[in-house]
Amino acid sequence: MPIASAFEILKEIDSRCRRNSTGLPVAKTVVDDWIGIGFLINGIPLLAKMDDVSEILPPPETIRVPGVTHWVKGLANVRGNLIPVLDMNGFLYGEPTRISKQSRILVINKSGVVAGLLVDEVFGLRRFKPEEHRQEVMPDAGTMGAYLAGTFVDQVRHWNVFSVKKLTRAEHFLRVV
Repeated sequence: MPIASAFEILKEIDSRCRRNSTGLPVAKTVVDDWIGIGFLINGIPLLAKMDDVSEILPPPETIRVPGVTHWVKGLANVRGNLIPVLDMNGFLYGEPTRISKQSRILVINKSGVVAGLLVDEVFGLRRFKPEEHRQEVMPDAGTMGAYLAGTFVDQVRHWNVFSVKKLTRAEHFLRVV
């Protein structure tokens, strides 16, 4: 029996590998979950896109700014940066937020607007599949309705999606004097 050359051995191995191999895995499109920060304003459960909130803080000391509207709590020094702290209940419903140990500031930086939004409570991260998003908003939203962008529903509640983008483009929000 003749001895096979190294080339013929490699050729035979290649042939066997091709016969016994399976196809390459099919690339599946991975859809990222929609992740938001759950919070409460005036008893209404809301979500803001996680990308829209840069930080969550307890209410800081503020310095009152004369001549501004009632829902501007003042300026706060957050790590050396002065940011306006805005009372969202005061802005949306005309009544100041009752600050409690659950109250928090959501720091936003959207469309060149940097601000701290005072909210009643923060529930933390909420994760949903994009297909769980519904376009409808709560019918009795009042002034809040202009800033909503649909809902998500989990086992506990309906979460209204609060659009920071809509908020930072609203003339009423930007005009504080």
